[in-house]
Amino acid sequence: MKRVFLISLLTVSLYLSAQTASQLKFDTNVPDAENSWVVMPKKDGETKYNVGIIYFDDTAGYSYRMQGSLSEENGKLKYTEDERNKISSSIIRVGNMEFKTAKLTPEQLKQFSLPAQPDWLKQYTSSDSENEKILKRASNMNGANFPQLALPRLQKLYQNNFITEKLYFELSFSYNALKDYVNAEKICLEAFKNKISDDLINKEYIYALLNQNKLADADSFLTQKLNSFKNKDYRAESMLNLGAYAAHYKNLDLAKKWLDVLKKENDERYKKNVQNLENIINKTQN
Repeated sequence: MKRVFLISLLTVSLYLSAQTASQLKFDTNVPDAENSWVVMPKKDGETKYNVGIIYFDDTAGYSYRMQGSLSEENGKLKYTEDERNKISSSIIRVGNMEFKTAKLTPEQLKQFSLPAQPDWLKQYTSSDSENEKILKRASNMNGANFPQLALPRLQKLYQNNFITEKLYFELSFSYNALKDYVNAEKICLEAFKNKISDDLINKEYIYALLNQNKLADADSFLTQKLNSFKNKDYRAESMLNLGAYAAHYKNLDLAKKWLDVLKKENDERYKKNVQNLENIINKTQN
């Protein structure tokens, strides 16, 4: 997580009666805490709990903005608001989607005289449909390497017949990342049947085939699609993967075929990758 700007705390104190630190339940992950006031767990040696709001920035993804702190005095929690929030802010971009926080309840917000949502949060309101919002957040989860959180959301969109090119890619990516290669292949084939195909879906399809040892299918597909790739990186990635998996499965003729293609292209950007593939082939061969 990246700390954008740190600010000190000033004291404007309120007491929450009949509430103690032991009653804070740190059991809510980041996506489930969106647009909520949350309490961060204390680190060793700290005496206060950081309090803020988790929200989704369409550009930066899930973020946390600090608002104040909680401390325990005489068996009760005391909230301390940071008055400098009016002129500056402390924002952290969240990388760990499974990080657990304690959500403040509506009753706690009321006793602290805190708004359900502060005015600044309105600027992050999106005009996207609910389905588009879910897809965008699931994509962010996949990008942060949390496909286990993205997949249930994507499956729900699929079941609700919200079928788009991006959904097909994100679904196939999640399945592949979770090693469910059968369903990754299945969702890519459905996309092709519906005349939906792009570089991202194509490379996920190849990856799913390779992990099922379907080398002939992967070879045939990549040969057919090779010149239709618009993104050179995805194209090279698919060739390198096919070569490496072919070597792994002892199909050296196929591995050498794609090594030769890569060598003939002589692209300096992939020189190291091509050398690594050649080393893998030589090692397997010997």
